[in-house]
Amino acid sequence: MSRRMILASFLLASPLASAQMDKTPPKVIASEQLDKYWVMTNMSVNADVPNVGRNMNQPGCATVSFVVEKNGATSTIKVQRVVPEGDLGKVAKSVAAGLQFQATALNAGKDRVFSWLIFPFNLPADPAARTAVMKQCQIDKIDWKDR
Repeated sequence: MSRRMILASFLLASPLASAQMDKTPPKVIASEQLDKYWVMTNMSVNADVPNVGRNMNQPGCATVSFVVEKNGATSTIKVQRVVPEGDLGKVAKSVAAGLQFQATALNAGKDRVFSWLIFPFNLPADPAARTAVMKQCQIDKIDWKDR
């Protein structure tokens, strides 16, 4: 077999190549419905947290959209909202990049989905105050065109 043929076979078999070849838009799933299609398998996620940054110590949240690919990895990650404005969005984006999912029985075909999650930061102890912070990042619907 020639080197070109081996390389072509390798590229076609790689998950990255198949993800790039799939141009079909993913199904848009509201965040509260995501667990019907994909379940997060991470026990923990490493975040890229800078030593200094704007509003890093403030209570806040970030809404991040992403695609769950057929292999359970995330792609097309975008910070949709950050409260308060600052560098917490970069941290949230790094968390989303490290998420891993497993398809549910409902999603036996491992269909790609586009969804979003809210990541909390430095939340206060008081439940009402926590809810108030998280409510600021609530987005009812994000469309595929918003990626």
